[in-house]
This record gives sequence, C-alpha cells and structure tokens, in this order.
Amino acid sequence: MLREALFVVAFALPPLAFPQQSDITFIVAGKTSNHRQQLDGSVKTLNYHFFAEIFRQPDGIVSPASIRTPFTASPIDFTDGGHALEMHGGRYPNEQKLEAKYPDGDYVFLFSAPSIGSVSQTVVMTNQRISGSGLPAAPLISLSQAGVSVAPDSINPALDLVVTWSEFYEGRRDPLGIVDDLLFVIMADCQGERIAHSGRPFENTPFLSFDDESFVIGAEILHPENAYQLSVEHAILNTSLEHGVPAFATFATTTFLDLMTIGSATDETACPNILEHFDAGQTALQ
Repeated sequence: MLREALFVVAFALPPLAFPQQSDITFIVAGKTSNHRQQLDGSVKTLNYHFFAEIFRQPDGIVSPASIRTPFTASPIDFTDGGHALEMHGGRYPNEQKLEAKYPDGDYVFLFSAPSIGSVSQTVVMTNQRISGSGLPAAPLISLSQAGVSVAPDSINPALDLVVTWSEFYEGRRDPLGIVDDLLFVIMADCQGERIAHSGRPFENTPFLSFDDESFVIGAEILHPENAYQLSVEHAILNTSLEHGVPAFATFATTTFLDLMTIGSATDETACPNILEHFDAGQTALQ
C-alpha cells in the first residue's frame, strides 16, 4: 500500500515549473576540450578551455554582469558576444594546466536584470567521475547524403547532409528534471557566419540531448565550391536553479571538422577556403 500511495503522490505532482523572470534563458560555466577531425578520420587535440556565458531572452537585459572564480579575488566582467554575455579563460595545451587555473569549486555569477534585480548565483564545478577526467570523449563525426556515406571534402550541395556522431556514452538524464545532458551541432560558412544550429534549451525551439543520433543540414543552405566548418559537442551537465534562472556546470568536448562542397560556382559565391573561424576553440596550440 505504501508503494501505491507514493506512486499516486508522485504521479500527481505538477511538471517542473520555473519561477517567472523575463531576462535570462540560462547561465553556464564550463570546462572544455577541443579537437579537430582530419580527413582520414583521425582526431587531434587542439586545446583546453574555461568559459562562462549568460544567455539572454529575446528582449532580456542583463547589466552589469561578472563572475568570481575560485582563484580570483575580484570579479571578472563579462563581455557582450552578441548571442550571449561571455567570459573566456584562456586556452591550455593539457587538462592539468586548465585545472591549475580553473579548479573545481564555486563559480559565482554576479548580475543584475530588471525582472529579478541584483543577485549572485553560484555554479558548482565538480568532476563527478570517480577517477580521471571529467570531460567526455571526443565525438567522432560521420557524414552521409541520400543514405550513403560521404567524405568531408566531397559534399554534394544539392543534397541534405546528415550528421551523425559516435555514441555519447557519458550522457545521462538529469535527476532534477531541468535538462538532460546536451548535444550541439553547429555549421558555419567560410566567413565564420553560423548558418545551422541544432538549438539550445529554453528557447522554445528544438534541441538535441545525449540520446539523439543525428542532425540534418538542409541542402538549401549549401553552395557548390564552398568550404564550411562543422562542430559536434557532447556536454555533461550538473544543473541547478535559483531566481528562476537555470544554471549549468558543464564538462564538454567538441570536435571540429572542415567540409568542402563539390561542383563549380557559377557566380561570386565560390569560397573554397576557411577565411575566419566561427569558434576560437579551433585554435591549435603549438
């Protein structure tokens, strides 16, 4: 009877609802590793990085905003990156140097928004794996068109491009029910402009979680004789919620892959070389 009663109570609980605030979509602090996949399928490590971001709602206002890390006595100001307020903590050749600068601990966001006032919100970075790195394995990217595998430098611009990846073994459902571990797929053109994005949570649009298997890039955005930049990210999340603001501590790994379409451009749309990276994670450290 007790088990039945508990089931009835659990079933009757309303779905998770966030208190109302109208300025912020979510905040995130994260440690990442970045990798580049070569044409032969091999993957090379590029760098390790710390970042923090505040994503605003469409008409949201957040100012001022800063973050205090475990090793900083004074808060570090965010800068406006367009799609979000950002703080970037340098790039390192290995995880040990990243950890020395940005250890696990409390990362305190200090910000002000009209709908919630001036607040502080703590994101706790904790490697929850028993041993070893908290970062997931680098995803291996695979491409296909019309059901047939295709090489990264032989993309047919007349066909949809299906992007798949190696299994996100570390991904899990969120015990708090805020959001499960996430996947992100982004493609940019040769100029560094993002032209396809798999979506972010809490933006009333579709997005990918750890158990998704593919993402389709429509042929309508592809052009012949053009270079493109593709990234796939696997993101482990530790979630929390304060002031109606979802917060993530993330351990994430991204793989970048350069693409090239076949054919010949008949006008000035040809762009066969990457002219600007859309993400500084592509920086290769010497």
